[in-house]
Amino acid sequence: MATCFVAALSSCTLGVQDEFNYESETYSEVDPYENMTAWEYIQLRKSNTIRDSQGRFKLVSNTSVYGASGDELDLMIAAIKRVGFEDLYQQTATNGRTYLLLNNNAFTGNTDRDIVKSITGTQLADNSTLNPDTYFDNWTPTQLNLLKAILKYHIVTDFVAQTPTIPTFGVNVLFKTLLPKVEVDAVGAPVSLSTEMSDIAFYRNPDARTTLVINDPSSPLPVTANTLAFNENVRRHNYVFNNGIGHYLNEMVRYQPYALYTNLPIN
Repeated sequence: MATCFVAALSSCTLGVQDEFNYESETYSEVDPYENMTAWEYIQLRKSNTIRDSQGRFKLVSNTSVYGASGDELDLMIAAIKRVGFEDLYQQTATNGRTYLLLNNNAFTGNTDRDIVKSITGTQLADNSTLNPDTYFDNWTPTQLNLLKAILKYHIVTDFVAQTPTIPTFGVNVLFKTLLPKVEVDAVGAPVSLSTEMSDIAFYRNPDARTTLVINDPSSPLPVTANTLAFNENVRRHNYVFNNGIGHYLNEMVRYQPYALYTNLPIN
């Protein structure tokens, strides 16, 4: 018994542990798309879903999980290609632009804030089955001109991040877009394109301080920009590219009604 007792004590005896000095690591935030142009990034954002023999798939409006087709850019990609605006997103002459990325949900729906309904008058319903690559092939020149106007308004000529660009909560900051304003007559009918570009407002919500709001009703924009709830919260922020920064929108925004551009060609 004595021998067993001594053996048990010796087996439970541990040597002195080496001294451990904790060294903290420094992590830096990396922008994973900083070596891409906005156009190179946009083309990556295609829905990862099975297509049929005609290249069609069902648009899913669910955006609760990133990667659902409602939050992807299939229709924006097709729209840019159809109107020949690739160079606007591929340009590298400046890195000081902001690209408002219109996800698939921005094209679907049955209100004037939904791109397809606003241009064609016909709803592109959620859960529609389509091939985005060919969806705009049969659009008329007038419809494509309105699509150009929408895309140009959603490109801002300054680099707009949450901070430090918008340093104060509850304050609207105005910037210029690539879309010319429309000169109208006394009754509001379109006359010509202005030499002045349309304004767009960015606002940091005091109640949700990480959220940017585009064209908040409190902004000093004309009433046409703020009627029909045409303000929109940025859905996903701060995608940094080598030619600017991108923010996702779930609905389009505007300065003037896009119908004013019907007979005013957009280059």
